Amino acid sequence: MSTEFQYSGDIVSPREQVAQLCHWIDAHIHETIGWADLTRQSGMDYKSLMASFSKYKATTPMTWIRERREQLNTPVAAPVAETHSMAFLLKAVSNTDKEGH
Repeated sequence: MSTEFQYSGDIVSPREQVAQLCHWIDAHIHETIGWADLTRQSGMDYKSLMASFSKYKATTPMTWIRERREQLNTPVAAPVAETHSMAFLLKAVSNTDKEGH
């Protein structure tokens, strides 16, 4: 298996993939970033991404993201589904059902 990956039409090394991903992360640092986003943007699977980040950044991708947010003092926009607890949402739906009948 080659140590180079296809990314944006060019063959780039894992080191360059990590660098490009870090630039993408900085551009989207205010958004919620998940593993699916990281693997899609990097072109690497979870295991390769973890290994490359460990090798070239000496940390995990999620730790790197958290530390970048702290450095930049950037809050993350919370997805709507995570702004309320499940109990709150169930109560709200229950109250809506009672009002409709």
